[in-house]
Amino acid sequence: SEYSEFSPSFYGDKKMVFASNRPISSSVKRVHEWNNQPYLNLYGVDLSDSLNIESEPVNFSENLNSKFHESSAVFTSDGKTVYFTRNNFSGNKLNRGEDGVSYLKLFKSELNSENEWTKPQELPFNSDNYSVAHPSLGNDDKTLYFSSDMPGTRGMSDIFRVEVLGNNTYSEPENLGDFINTEGRESFPFVSEDNLLYFSSDGHLGLGGLDVFVAVIKD
Repeated sequence: SEYSEFSPSFYGDKKMVFASNRPISSSVKRVHEWNNQPYLNLYGVDLSDSLNIESEPVNFSENLNSKFHESSAVFTSDGKTVYFTRNNFSGNKLNRGEDGVSYLKLFKSELNSENEWTKPQELPFNSDNYSVAHPSLGNDDKTLYFSSDMPGTRGMSDIFRVEVLGNNTYSEPENLGDFINTEGRESFPFVSEDNLLYFSSDGHLGLGGLDVFVAVIKD
């Protein structure tokens, strides 16, 4: 559309979910003060067996979308858990860090017995004072990759990972190191079925701006 669409992900075999800042309805006119554009939300479209788009984009879930930004959703292989990026919004309040900025956080939601997404819960390694964003899961759903400028970051943002330990617990965030991260920005990680880590960077030698790079994940 004339707005932004990015970060597509598959939800099962029949739906694609993506982020867009298109107005969610004709009656909602809220815009982000930084760019005078509508806030980002998660949208879904139905797919055919050959992955052709078969529906108009619709609000993916009213339980996940808020009146601020949501983007970059990733689903577990069974489709019952979603991780996504959101502004620091909880308790119907936009929270800010010590510098007055509302940073990004990772949230998690699960399908309940009525096949509805539960109230999103933020992950324990978030902070009011730095961003944690753009989740991606490893093939076994036991490793969560993300981008952050948390302490220990080498550049403007680095790619980290945590082990998913169960019962809403995670290992300490691990920086992926100098082979991946630079003094620039690394973001939007994605792990393929053949265990390759794709990511965007403006720190590695490329054609300018954010380019796409790939690295092998070793055992």
